[in-house]
Amino acid sequence: MWTGAERAACFSLMLGLLPILIHGLEIPNHEEVDYIWAKMNVSAGQSVMLACGSSVPEIYIWGYTKPGTVSSRAVVYNYGQGAKVQPLAESLGKLSIIPNTSSLAIDRVPPDAKGLYTCQALLHTNEGPKVSFYFVQLEVLDESEPH
Repeated sequence: MWTGAERAACFSLMLGLLPILIHGLEIPNHEEVDYIWAKMNVSAGQSVMLACGSSVPEIYIWGYTKPGTVSSRAVVYNYGQGAKVQPLAESLGKLSIIPNTSSLAIDRVPPDAKGLYTCQALLHTNEGPKVSFYFVQLEVLDESEPH
C-alpha cells in the first residue's frame, strides 16, 4: 500500500491545501474529517473510475502525486462553477468527471497514470461543513497482467 512517508507527505499536502478550500469557513470539529484510502488496479488502455464519496460536494479538488515524489498537482477542480480539467491531466489519459458526481473517470489509461490520486471534498450538511479526503493508489498493469 503506502509507506509512512507517502502518507505523511499526502497528509501534509492536504492540510496545506485545506485552508484554500475553506478560507473563512469554520469547521466545528476537526476530528470529524474523513480519510478514506483505497487501492485500484487497471490494465493499460482500459478505463477506471475513482470515487470521491457518495454525495456531490460543494467544492472538490482531484490531485495527482507521481510515484517517487511527494508533491501533488491539481488535475481537476470544481469550486462550485463546474469541473475544470487542468493541462497536467492530458498525460494521465482522458480525464473527466462523471455527471452529477465528483468521481474521476480516466479513459485509455496510460502506464504513466500510475500514482496516488486524492480528492479533497467539502460538503455542506445540516450539522455544518464536512471535509473528506479520498486517497486512491492507482496501479496500472500491463494488459497481460491479471487484475
